[in-house]
Amino acid sequence: MALRLLVAHSPEERDAARRVEARVFLQAFGNTPEVMEQEYGPYEARSRFVVVIDDGSGAALGTARLIVAAGTPVKTLVDVAGEPWHLQVADRLGAAGLAPWDVWDVASLAVDPRYRAGAAGAELSVALCHGLWRYARNCDVPGLVTIVDDRVRRLLRAMGVPWYPMTGAASRPYLGSPASTPCVLVAQTAEEKMSRARPDLAPALVHGRFRSITVDPADLAPSRGAVVQQAAPADRPLPPRRDTTGWRPPASRRESASANPPVA
Repeated sequence: MALRLLVAHSPEERDAARRVEARVFLQAFGNTPEVMEQEYGPYEARSRFVVVIDDGSGAALGTARLIVAAGTPVKTLVDVAGEPWHLQVADRLGAAGLAPWDVWDVASLAVDPRYRAGAAGAELSVALCHGLWRYARNCDVPGLVTIVDDRVRRLLRAMGVPWYPMTGAASRPYLGSPASTPCVLVAQTAEEKMSRARPDLAPALVHGRFRSITVDPADLAPSRGAVVQQAAPADRPLPPRRDTTGWRPPASRRESASANPPVA
């Protein structure tokens, strides 16, 4: 396979990213197409996808969905302001030197389970983390937020990626995950922290040097991934907050989720 890290720009690249996202979140958390549409549909025009694609087949092996700020709160901030966290997001972000209108949202992170094993699978996860951070820096984004499954957060921490829990944010059930935590990453200081925590991974994580994945800086340029957006009416409400704690996948899905975390 000829693998390439990029920000999806063409309709085909975006569709490939959505397919692997949908497949992984159905398997890991029982999130059906209807759930995915309810949760991410309102943010589709603001979504950009960092993706590792097989140039030969056009298939995506893994992807991360970024939701851009665009003057209104991103999904993570809407969700943590409601059940089950009830956080005052301006205060929590202010503690990290960030503002709600500036941060982008890492709304999903998904690696096809067929490509998670061994060194190649680890490199794929590292490549997505590099792409997220590098693209955010290229776009002058000061920080990122996310609500991440705790198993995935442990993997990210082991990789040296400086995602830290929001001040006062405890681990809670969220959209089929038995335990997830709202986290924040400060883009400006991430390079130093990653290099210090994992100097062995710094060539890949910070500088984008991989054995099996090609990284062209032009593929992570700010001009990629943008979607033409229509101005929303001034009185258009935000997506309604939901109580995400009570929803659970069927028992078979929960068993699958515990055996196959979405990133490895």
